[in-house]
Amino acid sequence: MAPRAHPHLTPPPTIAGSILVLLLASGAAAQPALTEARYVERVLQGSLEARVAEAEAELERAAAVGVGQWPNPSLAWQREKATSGLADGASQDIVNISIPLVLSGRLGLAREAASDGARAADANLARARGALRHVATRAFAAVLATRERRAILDESLAALDRLAQAIAVRERAGEAAGYDRLRIEAEAAAVEDARSGAGLEERRALTEALRLLGPATKSLPPLQGPLAAERPLPSADVLRLELESRRADARALEWEARAARTASRAAGRGWIPDPTVYGGVQLLDLGRPGEGAGYVVGLTLPLPLFERQQGPRAQAEARERLARARRAELLDVAHARLTLALAEVTERRERRARQREGALKRAEALRDIAEAAYRGGSADLLVLMDAERTAREARLTAVDLALDVVEAEADLLLLAGAWDGADAGSAQP
Repeated sequence: MAPRAHPHLTPPPTIAGSILVLLLASGAAAQPALTEARYVERVLQGSLEARVAEAEAELERAAAVGVGQWPNPSLAWQREKATSGLADGASQDIVNISIPLVLSGRLGLAREAASDGARAADANLARARGALRHVATRAFAAVLATRERRAILDESLAALDRLAQAIAVRERAGEAAGYDRLRIEAEAAAVEDARSGAGLEERRALTEALRLLGPATKSLPPLQGPLAAERPLPSADVLRLELESRRADARALEWEARAARTASRAAGRGWIPDPTVYGGVQLLDLGRPGEGAGYVVGLTLPLPLFERQQGPRAQAEARERLARARRAELLDVAHARLTLALAEVTERRERRARQREGALKRAEALRDIAEAAYRGGSADLLVLMDAERTAREARLTAVDLALDVVEAEADLLLLAGAWDGADAGSAQP
């Protein structure tokens, strides 16, 4: 028969917590479990953050539409009528078409600058998607970690409940003092409090993981995957060498600098006049006896003596300097942080391995020895409780260290640009 739960150790969960867990889990059993890769893909497809990033890129790409097209021709008609000195008056109609001729070549340069700006928008989108992948990866790992913490605390609380029941039996037989029972109940109360906090953290993690899937997802599918699996990472030399080409935001700044430089070249041709030619017909006394016709031709040539696009050229040159300065700063900071991030990943991996092979194995072995000693009559229940506490703390530490490794690896991959992708805006300027 299963042991009966001790009344002091198993209080009912809060109503609000139960409702939230039910809402998050509703329908989850009918949905296939999501691995990390599948969860991240769904976040990239359906999250509001992904929609915002795509809309921003669309807006920036739209700025290039229609840039560099020739000006439209104009059709003009006018009637002139004079009555002074004439009985019936005289009139003339003039119809002409004017066509601006952009001979400076600035339209082609404007198209090139706009195209570079669109490539910068694509690169910014790739960076935004990489950042969203980073957030989703950490959210997925947080769910797994909080779930494991709660499971560890549940198991430990059940073990302490069994110890409390055994103490109660021994008390009734006069073989144990009240101190033993109070000591175990105090330990169980501490674990119970920790479980309550772990439940709150789990609900937070589940809520965030569900939010990232977007408004179309009403319930969080079950998430599965090993928390402790190490990700394959490129070598430190490869990460340093490829940082500049991998970081999409650095590519975006380079495209912006190129666009500004081309815009400066286009503005630099402001001293070349763009003439307008026009031609048409002149009709005298149209519709009346004695009507006549003639032609009209003309040329308008602006003289750029004062305004020669000096302002746009200066602004374009300033934009280029700003983009290149920002790119240099970005890469300098990234290289400096990359060394620290590599060291942090290495240190956290080594620490987790040491804890797993050292403290965790010893704590679990200690618990096994205490159980064997108790069954053999050479140890009391308080020894079992101390061994359980040691094993529980070691397991919780193992979960924390595993989560630290996942977060450090995710931070490194984001910093190195490994998640920015090479599909959007990846052509090197």
